Amino acid sequence: MSDVATQLAGLWSAGTPIIYLLTSEEERAVALARAAAEGFDAQFATWSSHRGLVPQAPHARSPIEALDAILAAPGPLLAVLLDFHVALRDPGLARAVRDALPRLVAEGRCLLIVAPKLELPDGLAESVATLRLPLPGLEELAAVLDQARQATEAPAPDAAARHRVLTSARGFSEGQARRAFTRALHEDPSLGPVAAASMLEEKRRLMARELGLEVVEAVEEPGHLGGLTSFKAWLDERAQAFAPAAAAFGLPAPRGVLLVGVQGCGKSLAAKVAAARFGIPLVRLDLPRVLGREGAEESLAAALEAAEAIAPVALWVDEIEKGFAGSAPGQGGEARAARLLGSFSTWLQERQGSVFVVATANDVTRLPPELLRRGRFDELFFVDLPDLEARREILALHLRRRDRDPELLDLAALSELCADFSGAELEQVVVGGLHRAFAMARQLETADLRRMAQDLVPLFKTYEEQIKALREWARGRARVAGRAGAVVDLFRRAPKG
Repeated sequence: MSDVATQLAGLWSAGTPIIYLLTSEEERAVALARAAAEGFDAQFATWSSHRGLVPQAPHARSPIEALDAILAAPGPLLAVLLDFHVALRDPGLARAVRDALPRLVAEGRCLLIVAPKLELPDGLAESVATLRLPLPGLEELAAVLDQARQATEAPAPDAAARHRVLTSARGFSEGQARRAFTRALHEDPSLGPVAAASMLEEKRRLMARELGLEVVEAVEEPGHLGGLTSFKAWLDERAQAFAPAAAAFGLPAPRGVLLVGVQGCGKSLAAKVAAARFGIPLVRLDLPRVLGREGAEESLAAALEAAEAIAPVALWVDEIEKGFAGSAPGQGGEARAARLLGSFSTWLQERQGSVFVVATANDVTRLPPELLRRGRFDELFFVDLPDLEARREILALHLRRRDRDPELLDLAALSELCADFSGAELEQVVVGGLHRAFAMARQLETADLRRMAQDLVPLFKTYEEQIKALREWARGRARVAGRAGAVVDLFRRAPKG
């Protein structure tokens, strides 16, 4: 019996009258419930408004008739009820179920409500045990693959190909895996490279459409990230914890990092670099999209469960403060936002598997304090405007990416000129300089870059007070992501006359 079937059997034997199983996989839920009933050698039934109560009373198609038929059937009995959460919106039915609770407990009957979202009327919640059907594990996926292979009459694949395809199916529901396997087998019966590419494409599509998760190509390496010396050193240290010997040493898997700071200073790039440095896939969670859906709590839980299922993985949550706007009492204290924040914070604290969370934030005034507590993340870094040394490094990086030799240009003088520029603005200096040189039909010169730097108005000029306030907030609260002492230098720098 599977873990879920064992849990169902345990709750049922303990006298739980109603179990609420959260899932959109009805067939799989019914199969697991049937296994739980068989383990007790007990009666089993399924009900829907279309089929009635099968096999005991197919004529009992209304919810109240189904309840009466369940109470009349010999016990012990496990009855799976489909779409019953919708029927419970009727106060009369809810009252009837509450009245039936003593008999359900005394006579060994249990109602198993299978639904994609939690929806219970007042007065029933305290009598209901809630379970969430986890995504299928490798053993279940292997059984689905074997069924799909037999249906398509495909040959048995070699062990490496089988393992590769099964691994790529992690995070799929049973139905999604069946469709993905069938498609891959039609395209490549041997489950070779074509099948692997098909599975990856299917995962990208399903995760983006149904879960708000986007697989990101993290090709950047630490050398592609200018500045942020302290952050990169921290990554090097944490990367060791992914080695097999780390667990034997007693080290837990790294949990994540929260990056707060000035816009355009490399926080998003840092997320990609972290995944590449650890050698794990990067998946971006579109938090506003997930939380903006109907049934946001279920959508968030499904997305986080999928992230755990495909671990080891880096989960990138960009501008996390926007996702939970309104959750704090000073922001209106919206109950829904507070519940969502509570669910996410609990998951951050208790998540299983190697899910390394990289969260970024620009506006610390909207950052819920729950996210700043130790245990949610391994470290909190403050990302400031790059200092002189970092500016020169960033300019050189963008020049090399465009096949230009930084040694042929006066980057020392240019870095001095670009004080208070963000990394994104330094990139625009390079891009603008190349546009100017191309328009004049000649190679790039320092003068082109200098001209662009003089014309560009950095964000600091417009948001100087906000950036200074951000620096003040970070002192004593966050670790500096850049060169040690860089923030102190920025505070001590005399204002320009």
